[in-house]
Amino acid sequence: MIQKSILLFFILFSFHSNAQTLKTVTKLETTHQKCLDTGIGMRNCSLKYLNQSDSLLNVAYKNLRLKLSSEEKAELKKEQLIWLKKRDQYFKKAYSDTKKKGYFEEGSLDFEMVVFDLQADYVFDRVKELIKKI
Repeated sequence: MIQKSILLFFILFSFHSNAQTLKTVTKLETTHQKCLDTGIGMRNCSLKYLNQSDSLLNVAYKNLRLKLSSEEKAELKKEQLIWLKKRDQYFKKAYSDTKKKGYFEEGSLDFEMVVFDLQADYVFDRVKELIKKI
């Protein structure tokens, strides 16, 4: 719980510029890869990465909204709702594609790790889009 609080503080604090925020994304990606490279608790590394992507998405969305007019906020909300539908479709596809490939047994820790990574990467792409608009 303390780690999440520290991470959220770091993320909020780092939103003072787009470049700094993109560096935060890169740092999270690097930290995630280092965690995977240990070969220990890789599913947990990926779940943490997915949670971080979701937290950063919320922060990026809120920070972008602060800079927009009422009309622009309405347009952003509409855009985000469309993206959320696409995200849900992508998450289902990531799961079924991973299952079809058959590299890992469905429900195994490795299977979940792969799915979480695919989901997180998709969310981080959206985070980067939002950051560029700030």
